[in-house]
Amino acid sequence: MTPLDAGSGARPAPIDCETAVRRLWDFLDGRLPDIPRAEVETHLATCERCPPHFDFARTMRGALATSSPPPVAEDDEARLAERVRSALRALRTDEDTTPYQAE
Repeated sequence: MTPLDAGSGARPAPIDCETAVRRLWDFLDGRLPDIPRAEVETHLATCERCPPHFDFARTMRGALATSSPPPVAEDDEARLAERVRSALRALRTDEDTTPYQAE
């Protein structure tokens, strides 16, 4: 028995595929309140298109959770920081050489 079945006998409102997919990650993470969770569960029980999306997301989430991060070389952080500094210098140089245009 779900919390929606207890007491009032209310059933979750029908939701469309877009709403179900928007709630996908919160649903999989168990972060939806009772009513929206029940709406997604009801939708998945009756929709032909959405369950494969939820199954894929569930599988992907599981694979990511069990994977280990890629190895990072000691100099990767320093090289990245230098690339960012270089890009910022280039932006400042471009801004300095762009002629002012009055509006």
